[in-house]
Amino acid sequence: MIAVAVLVEKGENVKPSFFMANDLNNIRYFAAIVEHGSLTAASESLGVAKSMLSQRLSSLEKELGVELIRRSSRRMLVTEIGRSYYAQCRVILGEVARASNITDGVRSLPRGKLRIACPLNFAQIALAPILNSFMLTYPDVTVALEMTNGTAAWKDEGYDFTLHIGSGARLPTLVSSSFKLDREMLVASPALLSRLGTPRTPADLASFPSAAGQYPPERNGRHVWHLSAADSMRQSVPHVPRLVTEDLWVLRESALAACALVALPPVLCRDAIDVGRLVRVLPNWHLREQKLHLLYPSRRGLTLAARTLIEFISRHVRTQLRSLQEGTLQLGTRAYGDRS
Repeated sequence: MIAVAVLVEKGENVKPSFFMANDLNNIRYFAAIVEHGSLTAASESLGVAKSMLSQRLSSLEKELGVELIRRSSRRMLVTEIGRSYYAQCRVILGEVARASNITDGVRSLPRGKLRIACPLNFAQIALAPILNSFMLTYPDVTVALEMTNGTAAWKDEGYDFTLHIGSGARLPTLVSSSFKLDREMLVASPALLSRLGTPRTPADLASFPSAAGQYPPERNGRHVWHLSAADSMRQSVPHVPRLVTEDLWVLRESALAACALVALPPVLCRDAIDVGRLVRVLPNWHLREQKLHLLYPSRRGLTLAARTLIEFISRHVRTQLRSLQEGTLQLGTRAYGDRS
């Protein structure tokens, strides 16, 4: 037996005991019959057999011990007690709907733990304020952020999704959302250029020591600078780095110390160029365009928390990237509220 508690206002003739029903569906079916005016119309609306509705109505009347609807071959009449009963049925069904909305709301809120991967410096510069805003907006989600530029072991590592920077993502089994990044610049210190001379052509770069990230785009493990000019000329310059690291800050320090020629994103070298501590090398030649790839499996395999964070990053990353490109980034001070 399902006990349905109903607060009957003073003056009502229907007692709470009338709502002791063995199946809440009986109440739903009775209300539908009253609202549609006939068993036939209610049957069509609910998508259930007319005979079943008739049986449910009879079962409800038998349980309550009253006649709710007087039926004849030509018409259907709701009795006085039936009208009172119907009024309270609407109260019950309204409360049930509100209760369902509460539980649906809980289920619709993202929760749980996410494990994601992101390049170290991109996490520090661009992702951190977005991620902090997300966690303030969705307090029931916890995030384990790991720093990695690798993507080949994505499945084995068990990430919910990864962020990857490169000219292209070669993982056909994953979905990819891509965002353009500002092209990196080849930079060197004035001291290094004074010692070795200033490169005039891409071929001159071969005589310079270099430093670079540990994940080169070439499959054979080579480090190559792919350069293009305004006249569509293209040249690829292999180099063997003296220093290999994924930390762009360390690469920047290597350039500043006159140890190596380095490719850096403008946000990390524009200030040093402006004050003369670094010089842009071959300014008429441009490195290959890079993109941020947000990699994840089919949306059918995503949790609500993962899907929500992916959408959150996608909404806010363009603004953050624009700040990077315009050089307006204030490390540690920017935040993004979810105003959507």
